[in-house]
Amino acid sequence: MTTIDKELLKRLPRTFVPSLNEQLDKWDLLFPAEQRTLQNQLDYLAGLAPGDFDGLFRAMKDVEAKMQLPAWEASSRRISISETSLLVRSPFYPQWRSEVEKVFARIDEGIEARKSRKPRRSVVVCLLPAGLPLPAGIPWPRLAQAGRTLSLRAAFSDGAEQFLLALARQTDSAADPAERTWVFETGDALSRTLASGADGLTPLSFESLGPARKAFLQRLNVIKKDLHSADQAYDDLRHLDLASLLGKGLGRDLRLSSFIRDLFLSGNGALLFGNAFVEWGSSEAMRRAQPQLLICSFGIRHKLKPFSSVAVFEDQGRASPAPEQDDAPSSLIDAQILAEYVYLTTSRLPSYVEQTLGVFAIEDSSTVQVLGPLPSTGWPSGPLALAELGTGIVRWMEEGA
Repeated sequence: MTTIDKELLKRLPRTFVPSLNEQLDKWDLLFPAEQRTLQNQLDYLAGLAPGDFDGLFRAMKDVEAKMQLPAWEASSRRISISETSLLVRSPFYPQWRSEVEKVFARIDEGIEARKSRKPRRSVVVCLLPAGLPLPAGIPWPRLAQAGRTLSLRAAFSDGAEQFLLALARQTDSAADPAERTWVFETGDALSRTLASGADGLTPLSFESLGPARKAFLQRLNVIKKDLHSADQAYDDLRHLDLASLLGKGLGRDLRLSSFIRDLFLSGNGALLFGNAFVEWGSSEAMRRAQPQLLICSFGIRHKLKPFSSVAVFEDQGRASPAPEQDDAPSSLIDAQILAEYVYLTTSRLPSYVEQTLGVFAIEDSSTVQVLGPLPSTGWPSGPLALAELGTGIVRWMEEGA
C-alpha cells in the first residue's frame, strides 16, 4: 500500500481529501493500472516546487472558498450522497468542475512528459447479436471516416470464436491478468466459449450476475425520499457480502468483487439493462483496469412494461406479470449508440489514444468496420476471411510490442 505525506494532504484542496483517502484505504482492491496512476500523481505532486504546487491549485482553492462545503477533516474517508448534493447545488459548482478538469489535465501532462514506457496496442471488439432489423448501408456511418469498412466471405459468426481467441492469445502474457482480456456480455455463451482457450480472461455476464443484481435492486427499492435514507442504503450495499452471490469464481476475487460492487452502485442502468451493463462496465474497465483486449457483446432486450419502466430501480419481471417480449428494433438503436460510446471512451484515456483498434461487427452480417490506426494497405480489395482479418490485427499488435 502506498502512503501520502500528511503535510502534502494538508496542502491539497479540501474537496480532494475524502476521495483520496478512500482510494488509499482501498489500495489492495485497486487494479495495477489504478495503483500506478495514483502513485504517479502523488509522486508528481510531491516533486513540485512549493510555488508550482500552490499555483496548480490556486484557482481551485479560490472557488472552494466561495462554496459552502461540508466540514471535512483530513481523515475524512468518503463523500456521501448528502455531501455531494450540497456540492452540486452550489452556484459555483460548474466553475469548480472546470478547475478540477484543468488541474488533472496539467497533472496528466506532467506525468506523460516523464514517461519512457511505450503504450501498448489495444483492441476493442463491439459485437451485436443476430436477428436485428438492420438498415441499408453500414451500421455505424458516423464512425466510417475513422477507419475502413471490410466485407467478409461469410457472416461474422462463422469463425468468430477462433478470431477472438487469436486476439486474446496475443495479449501480453507478462501483464497482470486484469490487464489482458475482459469480456462483457448480456448472456454467458461467449465467456464459456473463450474460457477454455485463453489465459488472462476476465468474463462478466449480465445474466450470470443475476443474483447479485437482484440483491442490489431489493435494497435500493426500499430507499425513502430523502438523502439520509439513500446514504444508508448505499452504505449497506458497500458492506454487502457478495461472495455467495457471485459464485466460487468471482466471489473469491476481492478486487473483481469490488469492481462489480462499484459498477452496480454507480448507476447508468447497469443493474436493469443488459446493454447498459455491457457499455458502462466496458467503459469502467478501460478507465480502471486498462485491458489490452476488450470484447463487448450486446444483446436483444425485452420491451419495457407499462407501470414499471418508469421506476428507476424496478425489476420488471417482478413488478409485472405480463410476458416478456423481445424488442429487436429498440435493441438495435441501443446497441449501436452504446457501442459507439465504448469506442469513444478510448479517445479520452491516455493509455488508449492512438493505440487502439476498434472492430465493429454483427453476428449475422458479413460487414465489419475496423477503426483506428490500421495501415490502409495490406487488405484484399474483395471479401476476406475472418481469419485473415484476425491475422492482420495480430500482426499490428505484434508490431507495437
